[in-house]
Amino acid sequence: MALRILEYDGAEYRAQLLKGGQKERYPVVTLVLYFGYDRHWSYSAELRNRLQIPEGFKTYVSDYQINLFEIAYLNDKQLDMFESDFRIVADYFVQMRKNGEYQPEPRPIRHVRETLHMISVLTEDNRFEEVKFETKR
Repeated sequence: MALRILEYDGAEYRAQLLKGGQKERYPVVTLVLYFGYDRHWSYSAELRNRLQIPEGFKTYVSDYQINLFEIAYLNDKQLDMFESDFRIVADYFVQMRKNGEYQPEPRPIRHVRETLHMISVLTEDNRFEEVKFETKR
Protein backbone atom coordinates (compact mmCIF):
# COMPACT_ATOMS: atom_id res chain seq x y z
CA MET A 1 0.00 0.00 0.00
CA ALA A 2 2.87 2.38 0.76
CA LEU A 3 4.15 1.94 -2.82
CA ARG A 4 0.67 2.52 -4.25
CA ILE A 5 0.18 5.71 -2.23
CA LEU A 6 3.67 6.90 -3.15
CA GLU A 7 2.72 6.44 -6.80
CA TYR A 8 -0.57 8.37 -6.42
CA ASP A 9 1.07 11.23 -4.53
CA GLY A 10 3.99 11.36 -6.96
CA ALA A 11 1.60 11.52 -9.93
CA GLU A 12 -0.21 14.47 -8.37
CA TYR A 13 3.03 16.34 -7.65
CA ARG A 14 4.17 15.64 -11.21
CA ALA A 15 0.87 17.03 -12.55
CA GLN A 16 1.46 20.19 -10.54
CA LEU A 17 4.95 20.54 -12.02
CA LEU A 18 3.71 19.97 -15.56
CA LYS A 19 1.24 22.85 -15.25
CA GLY A 20 4.30 25.02 -15.69
CA GLY A 21 5.53 28.27 -14.33
CA GLN A 22 6.59 29.00 -10.80
CA LYS A 23 3.09 28.67 -9.46
CA GLU A 24 2.61 27.86 -5.82
CA ARG A 25 2.53 24.14 -5.16
CA TYR A 26 0.10 22.61 -2.73
CA PRO A 27 0.62 19.59 -0.49
CA VAL A 28 -0.93 16.25 -1.33
CA VAL A 29 -2.49 14.38 1.57
CA THR A 30 -3.68 10.83 0.94
CA LEU A 31 -5.70 8.93 3.51
CA VAL A 32 -6.17 5.18 3.63
CA LEU A 33 -9.47 4.12 5.19
CA TYR A 34 -9.46 0.50 6.33
CA PHE A 35 -12.93 -0.92 6.99
CA GLY A 36 -11.99 -4.38 8.26
CA TYR A 37 -13.72 -5.09 11.56
CA ASP A 38 -12.70 -8.69 12.10
CA ARG A 39 -8.98 -7.88 12.44
CA HIS A 40 -6.56 -4.95 12.51
CA TRP A 41 -4.61 -3.81 9.45
CA SER A 42 -1.80 -6.34 9.17
CA TYR A 43 0.54 -4.68 6.69
CA SER A 44 3.24 -2.14 7.37
CA ALA A 45 2.35 1.51 6.99
CA GLU A 46 5.99 2.27 6.14
CA LEU A 47 7.72 1.70 2.81
CA ARG A 48 11.06 0.71 4.36
CA ASN A 49 9.44 -2.23 6.12
CA ARG A 50 8.26 -3.59 2.77
CA LEU A 51 11.69 -3.46 1.11
CA GLN A 52 14.72 -5.71 1.39
CA ILE A 53 17.38 -3.13 2.15
CA PRO A 54 21.01 -4.26 2.40
CA GLU A 55 22.78 -3.53 5.66
CA GLY A 56 24.21 -0.02 5.70
CA PHE A 57 21.82 1.37 3.04
CA LYS A 58 18.80 2.00 5.26
CA THR A 59 19.83 5.56 6.12
CA TYR A 60 19.96 6.39 2.40
CA VAL A 61 16.58 4.93 1.44
CA SER A 62 13.75 7.42 1.82
CA ASP A 63 10.82 6.18 3.81
CA TYR A 64 7.19 6.83 2.99
CA GLN A 65 4.41 6.38 5.51
CA ILE A 66 0.73 6.03 4.76
CA ASN A 67 -1.93 7.87 6.75
CA LEU A 68 -3.98 4.87 7.87
CA PHE A 69 -7.32 5.07 9.66
CA GLU A 70 -8.88 1.86 10.91
CA ILE A 71 -12.54 2.87 10.84
CA ALA A 72 -13.87 -0.06 12.89
CA TYR A 73 -11.37 0.74 15.65
CA LEU A 74 -12.30 4.39 16.16
CA ASN A 75 -13.15 5.23 19.76
CA ASP A 76 -16.38 6.95 20.77
CA LYS A 77 -14.76 10.40 20.94
CA GLN A 78 -13.37 10.03 17.40
CA LEU A 79 -16.70 8.72 16.11
CA ASP A 80 -18.54 11.68 17.64
CA MET A 81 -16.37 14.08 15.62
CA PHE A 82 -18.09 13.07 12.38
CA GLU A 83 -21.06 15.23 11.47
CA SER A 84 -21.68 13.99 7.94
CA ASP A 85 -23.34 10.78 6.77
CA PHE A 86 -19.93 9.12 7.07
CA ARG A 87 -20.69 8.96 10.81
CA ILE A 88 -23.34 6.32 9.98
CA VAL A 89 -20.89 4.30 7.89
CA ALA A 90 -18.19 4.47 10.55
CA ASP A 91 -20.68 3.63 13.31
CA TYR A 92 -21.76 0.53 11.40
CA PHE A 93 -18.20 -0.84 11.35
CA VAL A 94 -17.49 0.11 14.97
CA GLN A 95 -20.67 -1.65 16.15
CA MET A 96 -19.99 -4.74 14.05
CA ARG A 97 -16.53 -5.02 15.60
CA LYS A 98 -17.77 -4.49 19.14
CA ASN A 99 -21.12 -6.31 19.09
CA GLY A 100 -21.29 -8.39 15.92
CA GLU A 101 -24.51 -6.61 14.99
CA TYR A 102 -25.67 -3.14 14.02
CA GLN A 103 -28.34 -1.05 15.72
CA PRO A 104 -28.74 2.23 13.82
CA GLU A 105 -28.88 5.44 15.81
CA PRO A 106 -31.94 7.65 15.34
CA ARG A 107 -30.18 10.24 13.23
CA PRO A 108 -31.21 11.68 9.87
CA ILE A 109 -29.34 10.60 6.76
CA ARG A 110 -28.79 13.45 4.29
CA HIS A 111 -27.72 11.26 1.37
CA VAL A 112 -29.75 8.10 1.89
CA ARG A 113 -29.10 6.23 -1.36
CA GLU A 114 -25.40 7.05 -1.41
CA THR A 115 -24.85 6.13 2.25
CA LEU A 116 -26.70 2.83 1.98
CA HIS A 117 -24.92 2.05 -1.29
CA MET A 118 -21.53 2.68 0.33
CA ILE A 119 -22.31 0.35 3.24
CA SER A 120 -23.61 -2.25 0.79
CA VAL A 121 -20.44 -2.13 -1.32
CA LEU A 122 -18.10 -2.21 1.68
CA THR A 123 -19.91 -5.10 3.35
CA GLU A 124 -20.96 -7.00 0.21
CA ASP A 125 -24.44 -7.09 1.77
CA ASN A 126 -27.18 -6.07 -0.68
CA ARG A 127 -29.82 -5.66 2.03
CA PHE A 128 -28.77 -2.05 2.50
CA GLU A 129 -29.69 -1.21 -1.09
CA GLU A 130 -32.97 -3.10 -0.89
CA VAL A 131 -34.27 -0.88 1.92
CA LYS A 132 -37.50 0.85 1.00
CA PHE A 133 -37.73 4.42 2.20
CA GLU A 134 -39.75 7.54 1.65
CA THR A 135 -38.21 10.91 1.06
CA LYS A 136 -39.83 14.17 2.15
CA ARG A 137 -40.01 16.82 -0.52
